[in-house]
Amino acid sequence: MIRRKQDVVSCALVLLSLSFTGVVEAEENWPRFRGPNGKGLAEDVVFPTKWTDQDYAWQRTLPGRGHSSPVVWGDTLFVTCGDELQAQLLLLALDVRTGQEKWSQAFVIAAHSMHRFNSYASCTPAVGQHHVYLALGSPEAVQLVAITHGGDEIWRRDLGPFAADHGFGASPIVVDDNVVFALDHQGKSSVMALDVETGDTRWEVERNSDRASYSTPCVLRRDDGGTEVVLQSKTEGVVGITLVQGKVRWQLRDVLPDRCVTSPLVAEGMIVCSCGSGGNGRQLVGVIPADGDILPARIAYELTKAVPNVPTPIARDELLFIWHDRGTVSCRDLQTGQLHWLERVGGNYYGSPVCAGGRLYCIADDGEVVVLAAASKFSELGRSYLNDPSHATPAISGARMFLRTESSLACLPAG
Repeated sequence: MIRRKQDVVSCALVLLSLSFTGVVEAEENWPRFRGPNGKGLAEDVVFPTKWTDQDYAWQRTLPGRGHSSPVVWGDTLFVTCGDELQAQLLLLALDVRTGQEKWSQAFVIAAHSMHRFNSYASCTPAVGQHHVYLALGSPEAVQLVAITHGGDEIWRRDLGPFAADHGFGASPIVVDDNVVFALDHQGKSSVMALDVETGDTRWEVERNSDRASYSTPCVLRRDDGGTEVVLQSKTEGVVGITLVQGKVRWQLRDVLPDRCVTSPLVAEGMIVCSCGSGGNGRQLVGVIPADGDILPARIAYELTKAVPNVPTPIARDELLFIWHDRGTVSCRDLQTGQLHWLERVGGNYYGSPVCAGGRLYCIADDGEVVVLAAASKFSELGRSYLNDPSHATPAISGARMFLRTESSLACLPAG
């Protein structure tokens, strides 16, 4: 179902789409969950639509279970694994060309229970020019750790406990010279920006929360040079916080009536957010952010059918692709929410889609990778099997796609 808001006019949409841009990173870097600014896009590379194990450049078993996604900086891939028996989180640094281990570090985490679909390694690291940043979480304590690309710990911050029924799962991001991390849970909550080199607090904004949010923030860049951190949660709604001052610039409360597990998406002047629970989405909203003092933030459209609880939507060429947890995929107009197609591809999904060369790739929980055309007409292009369960999202660096399962990692070359 779609409910249009009467105050949305097409000319405002066009002007705003020209006023906001995303974060641009070097092509070889995939520095956070779903790559540069969480968009999941790699436009200038084409990967196969079907493959077998013989097509991989390399494949290796990981020393522990995990659901996090790989991140890449230059020639190094970073990935986490959990050892629940030893109550440890392992951070591995691998050579992107060979999959060979450069180094690994083990971090102790207090033993704790969690949802059966969670793991000790559900948080995706963030990586910048000099350091990789890792969130360690348990009910007793959340710590944010900075490690050099060579494996040396530089600083560590204790951020307090984490109260949630399903366990920990929040991921940091790097924005300019800040590490931004949101701690939304059933306790004292906040979002903070820390100095990338020292871990010192640049700013911290307190947040109200009655349900844990597992969203990874994204960034809104404005043509006037301003930068805002965009967050979503049930209690606080959708909010833009200035990166330099740590001030709330705009906010829409009471627009997300359930837990947020998806991450916000910034694309062509639109911010797409959704919420849900129990394996089903409840509501998705297209948000137009405030335009200074001229126009306030407002809702462009609301969707309540076939919207996701866990997979984050993806946008390309003014098209919005929504991958539902239970195996339906839809294509809509990004600016209006109007439906182009809705099709069932089957499977259950806890990872999110990425797009490379006009093709969508998403991994089902049984390890099947479904490939669709990122187009206004539905077209299934292929299916391949990873032979192991997966809750992870693919990562793309240069001419390589990295596919992570619960216990393995594979490198698929372009071609």
